[in-house]
Amino acid sequence: METNVKKENVIKADNLCFSYEESSEGISDVNFEIDEGEIVLLTGNSGSGKSTLLKCLNGLIPAVTEGELKGLLSIEGEKYSDLKMYRLNQMIGSVFQNPRSQFFTDNTTAELVFPMENYGFTKEEMQERLESLKKTFGLDELMDRNIFSLSSGERQLIALASAVTMKQKVLLFDEPSANLDYGNAMKLGRILKRLRDKGYTIIVADHRFYYLGGMIDKVLFMDEGKLHLCNSEDEFKNGDYNTRSFDLFSIDIPFREKENAGEVVASLENVKYKDILNDVNLKLNKGEITVIVGDNGAGKTTIAKALCGSIKPDSGKVDTKGLPFFIMQDPDYQLFGTSVKNELELVKNDSAAIDHCLEYLGLSKYKYKHPFDLSGGQKQRLQIGMAMLCDRDLIIFDEPTSGLDVYSMLSVSKEINRLRDKAGVLVISHDYEFIRHIANRIVYLKDGVIEKDFILDEHGLSDLNNIFKEMQEDKNV
Repeated sequence: METNVKKENVIKADNLCFSYEESSEGISDVNFEIDEGEIVLLTGNSGSGKSTLLKCLNGLIPAVTEGELKGLLSIEGEKYSDLKMYRLNQMIGSVFQNPRSQFFTDNTTAELVFPMENYGFTKEEMQERLESLKKTFGLDELMDRNIFSLSSGERQLIALASAVTMKQKVLLFDEPSANLDYGNAMKLGRILKRLRDKGYTIIVADHRFYYLGGMIDKVLFMDEGKLHLCNSEDEFKNGDYNTRSFDLFSIDIPFREKENAGEVVASLENVKYKDILNDVNLKLNKGEITVIVGDNGAGKTTIAKALCGSIKPDSGKVDTKGLPFFIMQDPDYQLFGTSVKNELELVKNDSAAIDHCLEYLGLSKYKYKHPFDLSGGQKQRLQIGMAMLCDRDLIIFDEPTSGLDVYSMLSVSKEINRLRDKAGVLVISHDYEFIRHIANRIVYLKDGVIEKDFILDEHGLSDLNNIFKEMQEDKNV
């Protein structure tokens, strides 16, 4: 039921502009108001200015990122320019796209209490707050664990909880669904709704937003540095915006062409590893794109590591035709070149092929830029380029569309479909739209065991949909 109670304005931007020192990218003439208790979606395609606006909101611009900032940005009536960073941190909680970049300890419990220790909370206050966080985010099984032993999705949940330890009333999330399985993403949506109902103001920067359906109050859509403001979710849905889908299971995507699978390029026989994998049997064929789906922590990446030889199973046999090419989930662990061009040269020293690859992936203008200076989505595309240029019988992708907009996702899908002409392709993914564009075959891994293995066709689609819905039911909180 609607009320006439006027909400308090929390964040306001007046003619906000920012230009980088060595780039033409940035934002200009951005105007908006965000009220208390709103969930605001900040979205837009790669290079649109979304990340720049987010950095303005969390104070990294101008504190860390160099450039020219104009206009006015205020929070709770105070100008950002008048606030010290420690004061801003008490007002705004932030979760970055890569949770690793914001952890200060290697223990989950220590990470959650770290901010409170720095601000002089008593032990009793910290314990009370810790119990509240455990209940809100469902963290009982993640307490007192080594952060780097967690799955990426579990680390994301710890980062989300860490962002509200100081009871900040404004929360900023940068691609929070990027590393979450479907069930955990929907769980995140329910958590955000509860926080909104408690009076938190929430700004979510994301390309995927199905988990926010029915709860968005405002949309800040960035396009080439300009803001298109939508004052409701329906206004955004009815606009002419080519984005990711709100309703995943209603999308109409043709199934991949059925082809006879080629020779076996890798196999696992009765593989066991610690308490993660239990009697896993799997054969991968040339000319086939196999997608492994399952909850965060189910053992999907462990299978990839076993195939690449980076871990040795406790029992069972792993057989591959040559060394697979593994595109890791976190690009920062796999980028070694001094420039984007040099990174690709490490894979294949062919200037013409590299130029074609960069052009196709929209990275030509970053050819001489250092890989670590790229955005998360750009790093993902660079990794796709590495796979395009490699000459291996098995290519493995771990969450290749994490942080990608709809155009980049479709481009990556097209290239991965081309790769099956020369290799077997194994993809680990939570991205339903992406899976529908590429998969010939689905392998469902649950609790270290392959529960289902089927061809994705008209019949298999219902199995895939049921798997995703089952993952959501398992995460009801």
